[in-house]
Order: sequence, then structure tokens, then C-alpha cells
Amino acid sequence: MTICVTNAFLHKYVLKAALPFILRDRFTIDGEAHDGAVCLSFDCERDEDMQRIPSLLQLLRERRIQTSFALIGNLVQKHPNFAKDIIRDGHEIVNHSHSHPQKFRLVSPDEMRKEVVSFQDLMISNYGYRPQGFRAPHLMREYNEALFRILRENRLYDTSYVGHGISMIDDVVEIPLTTCPDHPKLCFDYSHNFQLPFISCGPRQFFRLWECLVRTGDFISIYFDPQLVSDDFLRGIIQRVPDTYQFCRLEDAAKLMNRSVENRKTTSKSPQR
Repeated sequence: MTICVTNAFLHKYVLKAALPFILRDRFTIDGEAHDGAVCLSFDCERDEDMQRIPSLLQLLRERRIQTSFALIGNLVQKHPNFAKDIIRDGHEIVNHSHSHPQKFRLVSPDEMRKEVVSFQDLMISNYGYRPQGFRAPHLMREYNEALFRILRENRLYDTSYVGHGISMIDDVVEIPLTTCPDHPKLCFDYSHNFQLPFISCGPRQFFRLWECLVRTGDFISIYFDPQLVSDDFLRGIIQRVPDTYQFCRLEDAAKLMNRSVENRKTTSKSPQR
């Protein structure tokens, strides 16, 4: 039996002391600021996550919010109607690999390409839908040239790293998951706040950190594992977002970045007077 202490002070400062050593080589993104947008996404990696989709869609309809769902090919094949429902409601499906390898960041470039392309082919052939973005299983810790080359070949943005803002890496739009205000080497998520061994923070501290993030007015991207969060918990997240923000899909943020890049190219080519 694992003992876990819920203590916001210990959770904050023990992790703050340990993470610079544990994740000292983590590749983090310091991108361009894009004000006033929140991207909520859901990583569906297990049957229990997929089975939460109908309830999530109902909640999102009530709130008139569009989001992004990162799906795995094997689970799409097992639960084909859920993907149809996501597309029908105008949400985005993100390529989360075909089989969700445990150590995706360590596989060969050929295996990496197979995981990405197989999911793309599945969605196009079965649903007439081409995903616009990719999120690596378990995220990425180091810069991976092969991954960005594969994504560029398949015209996909990436959302596999942590950081701030939106960036361009090797001609690929990178939309990092927003880091925690207390722990800048970790994304702000449910898992590191509530599921770490031995120590966790409580809901009050979690929502305090969330309120801190949305007060900045900066672009925010966060994800949840559907099976771990209740509808009431998600309502608490949504209700704390100021009216100055708008909710959008990750692909909408990627399009905004692409337009910004094209505008800069056009401006740079304009004759000087």
C-alpha cells in the first residue's frame, strides 16, 4: 500500500527542489505569445478514457466549447463511433500514434514514421478526416530531429513538448503544453498534481494555480486524461476562465501561427520605400 500525503507546501517545494536535477536536460519551448486563448485537450489512451467521450461531448455542447481529442489508432478501431461523434460535434482529433508505444521517444525513425502515418491513413480511409496535429505518447523530453522531419513531411503541427506560447521548429508549428506556475519543467496537468507517489496537492491548490495561469492573459494549452477527471472538475476549470479568453482547438492555434509566419514572409519581401 502506497502512502500519499496531500500537502500543497511540500508538493510545491519538494518538486521545485528535485525537478532541476531530474529533468535538467528537458527540451522546453519559449514561443511567441498569443493572447487570450485556451486550448483544452483530452488524451484518450485507454478504454476507460474512450468511454468518457459521450459525457465530455455533452458537457462541451452545454458550454459551447470546441476542444481537441488526442486518439490512438488501436482504440479508434475498437470504438469507431466515438471518433464519428467527435468529428460531428466540430472538435479536433489529434494523431496520438497508432499503438501508443511505451517508449515512443526511443523508437527508430522508421517505427516513428509508421506510427504517425498509420494513424493518418486510418482516419482518412475510415472517416474522410485528416488530422492536422500530433502528440507523442508520454510526450517528448529531448529535441528529436527525426520527429520534426516526419511531421513536416505529413504537414502536421506538433504538441509533444512543454513550455509557453507557440513556436516554429524545423518549419513545424509547435504548440507546447503550458508549464505549471510552480514547476516550470512540468506541464500543468492532473497527473503531476494528484498522482505522484508519496505527495500530492489538493484541489484547492490546483485551482489556485489554474487561476494564476488564466490571470496572465497568455495563450494556454492544457490536457486531461478523461478517466481521471469528473464533469464537475472540468466545469470548475471552465468556470474559472475569464470572459477575456476564448476556447479554441489546437489546430486553430496552429493556423494562427502559420498565418503569422506567412505575413512576416510577405512583409519581408515587400519593396522598401
